[in-house]
Amino acid sequence: MAVLLSFLEFLVGTLLHFLYDFFPYPFIAIFSATNESVFEHLKLLYFPMLLWIVPGYFIYGKKNRNYFLSSFIGLVCGLILTPVLFYLYTSYTKTSILPVDIGIFVISVVVSFALFAYIFLNYNFNFFSVKMGILLWEL
Repeated sequence: MAVLLSFLEFLVGTLLHFLYDFFPYPFIAIFSATNESVFEHLKLLYFPMLLWIVPGYFIYGKKNRNYFLSSFIGLVCGLILTPVLFYLYTSYTKTSILPVDIGIFVISVVVSFALFAYIFLNYNFNFFSVKMGILLWEL
């Protein structure tokens, strides 16, 4: 399931990358990258993953209390991994290389969903309530 969601995340993130170029409206700018900044590109990971996590709660999350915690950890690790890898390699090469940038996005998506799936399937946080998980997402 994590492989399928990673693939869909990559497709939706790629579509969001070019959405603002085709439809330059302020509402679209909320979800899509408006320039080539690394931090603008974090939207390409955040919003598609949110798109899969919210409906997934109604399928899987009601049965398992650690759904929001595992999704939060997976998403935050992907969001941290993206700029770390980008600035790590650009500090060495002194330039941005498009295939490497795409590879970083793919790695971040795979790590996010793999970590989410691993924590969700292998750990049970009984002390963690759904309300605490939603609160984490609001931060």
